[in-house]
Amino acid sequence: MAEEKKSTPPTTGDNNKTAERLVFLLVGLVLFGAIVTALFNYLGNWGLSTPSILWDTAADYFFQHIWPTWKFIAAIVSVLALAGTVYNSWQLRAINIEEKKIYDPPFPNSVLEGDKLIEPKDAKWKDVMKYANSNNPSDWRSAIIEADVMLEKLLRNAGYVGESVGDMLKSVSKKEFLTIEDAWEAHKVRNAIAHSGGNFQLTEREAKRVIALFEKVFKEFQVI
Repeated sequence: MAEEKKSTPPTTGDNNKTAERLVFLLVGLVLFGAIVTALFNYLGNWGLSTPSILWDTAADYFFQHIWPTWKFIAAIVSVLALAGTVYNSWQLRAINIEEKKIYDPPFPNSVLEGDKLIEPKDAKWKDVMKYANSNNPSDWRSAIIEADVMLEKLLRNAGYVGESVGDMLKSVSKKEFLTIEDAWEAHKVRNAIAHSGGNFQLTEREAKRVIALFEKVFKEFQVI
């Protein structure tokens, strides 16, 4: 039995094309009216006909036959344009929310339980947060480097062997280290900072993002 073809829902691009066609139709009608007007004026200048009579005839024809259709099409275009604007605004808002989660995550802080402030299990994380919340770009670099030191300590305590954090991460299994990709990404930024020093351009947003990656790793292993 032949499979039924699934109907493909109209996309935003299809809606935009429909709106564009309607707009072009309206513009065409306007241009047509301008051309007719210019033609009437031209004929009148040559004495071929009286411009006022031609204009009255054209105006009567326009308002009787063209104007009702024009109003209907204009109303449809207006409704489509309004619906398209609202839809695109919602889509843009959703994209902005997702981008903010990736590129501007909320800065990790100490956990609050009721009114009692719970200190992180690893005291070094307090230093990381102090540097990370600074307005000094050099402190942001220090926060990432200190967080990487915590990562190295975590890996060695977990029994991984290697001369560097990178060597130890290579021996990690994804089954026993769910945030391994986050650890790798954060460690790569640390290496870029260490190799480039003050020449490495680190923005506050990027610093937040990298610290949030370290935080995910440390929370998996209940370090903080």
